[in-house]
Amino acid sequence: MRERVWSLDVNGQPYISPQYGRRQFRVQFNIDIAPRNVISFADIRLFNMNKGSSIAQRSSVVLRAGYNDDVDAVFTGFVTNVLREREPGAPEIITRLICRSGQPVVDRSSVQLSFGVGARVEEVLRGLAAAWPLPIDIDNAQFSDDLPLSSGLVVDGDIPSAMNELAYAYKFQWLQDRGRIIVTKPGLTRTTSIVRVDQFNGMIGIPEVSRGPDGLGVFVSVQLNPSLRANGRIDVESEFATFNTGNLFISEMSGDASANGEYNVFAMKHTGDSHSDLWRTEIDGLRAGTAPSAAQSSTLQNGKLIWGARVDQVFRVKVREISNRLSLDPNWLMAVMGFETGYTFSPAARNPGSSATGLIQFIESSAREVGTSTAQLARMTAVRQLDYVEAYFQQYAARIRNLGDAYMAVLWPVAIGRPDSYVMWSRDSGPYQREYAQNSGLDVNRNGFITRGEAVASVNTSYMRGQQFVR
Repeated sequence: MRERVWSLDVNGQPYISPQYGRRQFRVQFNIDIAPRNVISFADIRLFNMNKGSSIAQRSSVVLRAGYNDDVDAVFTGFVTNVLREREPGAPEIITRLICRSGQPVVDRSSVQLSFGVGARVEEVLRGLAAAWPLPIDIDNAQFSDDLPLSSGLVVDGDIPSAMNELAYAYKFQWLQDRGRIIVTKPGLTRTTSIVRVDQFNGMIGIPEVSRGPDGLGVFVSVQLNPSLRANGRIDVESEFATFNTGNLFISEMSGDASANGEYNVFAMKHTGDSHSDLWRTEIDGLRAGTAPSAAQSSTLQNGKLIWGARVDQVFRVKVREISNRLSLDPNWLMAVMGFETGYTFSPAARNPGSSATGLIQFIESSAREVGTSTAQLARMTAVRQLDYVEAYFQQYAARIRNLGDAYMAVLWPVAIGRPDSYVMWSRDSGPYQREYAQNSGLDVNRNGFITRGEAVASVNTSYMRGQQFVR
């Protein structure tokens, strides 16, 4: 009989030994793995830990989960925040670990690499990975049509920034996942191993055909599968399917639209509760030969929005329209607006310490730049104010490549495209001590400096929390 099992390592040492079934410690976890975000995120909740037990910020963690015949790491990364919570009406004390993949901020500014004329992008990526150093998974065949570098390349500085520049130029995605760099072009044919998904191989429920009337994608749930990777493939076989294809009253479904067939893993999510039946992997798949637009790339939501239940339908529709025009993921905007308004999405939301107002906390100068004022913004409906949100983001949209960049566009545009180690404000020196004082809550480790990574952790949390209010 298959029995569920999980364990947790902290700082390279066993912290919670393998736990079987529903005995002993209880854990809940939500892990999002999406190459478009560059990093993966984990929300791990440990119940009723001993008061003497503590896990510090920046501790490295490895969460393993699966079944007694198939268990592996489902998340490798480090802790950005540790929260102690108690659910209303419940006696349990919860130690909540908010984590991201990769390593705590490391100084990589001294990296210097040079690649000659004619070097191929695959060669450059392997060189960057070796200098990190991290192992890398890359399929040469996906880059066979790309031209060699015509003028060579010099990398002098931060490796992730160089990876982002190459990803933008060569249309690939990359991700730090379980101690490796995974590079893939989501719409091209892959040669990685394929996982069968059907009623005899752990499929849960009925797969949902997604991404337009041609049925280019699939959303399917399976029993927790730690072997799946972001560059993997699935082969779906199901007699029935549901369809989430847009407006079926306007668009005609293609006659051969079906959930059956092979898909590249576009994104996935592992969820588990050791004291319930929730123990699954949700897979967002994309047929080879298709390329999702930025507005279609919402992780695992099939067109739905995080925090969508907190706003009305007209607001959700307009956010999607704006995101499509800006070529941004609509969930990035929802995460930013959610955090900036205290998750109220009120157009009159006001920062107690300044005049900042509204969905993205316009200050007076930024409000004037888009043709309004903070007083006028506060009197608008949320839907009307979205016009000014779009106008504001237009000046930065071409530079925004991830959720962190979207937040930096609002908080500190100078930091768009910067590494997580970039220091934005200092408490004791430099020209931006006032900005530090206004945002001192972002200084997670209280060292007198606020880095981009510390600031972005807040909007990452908003993204994760918003998945509880999807619509």
